[in-house]
Amino acid sequence: MIAKNNIFNIRKGPKAWKGETGANKGFVEFESREYGIRAWIVLMRTYRQKHRCATVRAIITRFAPPSENNTQAYIKYCRERVYKSETTWLSTTADYVRLGCAMAQMETGTVLTAHEIYETMRKFGVNFLRGEK
Repeated sequence: MIAKNNIFNIRKGPKAWKGETGANKGFVEFESREYGIRAWIVLMRTYRQKHRCATVRAIITRFAPPSENNTQAYIKYCRERVYKSETTWLSTTADYVRLGCAMAQMETGTVLTAHEIYETMRKFGVNFLRGEK
């Protein structure tokens, strides 16, 4: 099940996301695909800055815990597409863009392009490594 425009299967939290229109079975629904991508970018920035999760292993273990997923297979899938070991820090925007493309494919089978992520970053002024404009 893919909640409306939520290609990463982001769960509903206590605080509403920009562009959030509701929830379906615990997953956020967004008014557009761009808002779903934006939420994932902000989430990855929070993982990095607040939780010190900046490796494929740390990010995927937090995002897709073993109690709900085959986390090891998920880590392997993403690691191969990011071109980093699972314990190497993601240090560039390009690293996160590759991770996003892999995670969208793994979560919902959605083909997400690097261009879509970069355009969302530009449109909303969000980045993985810095705060919003």
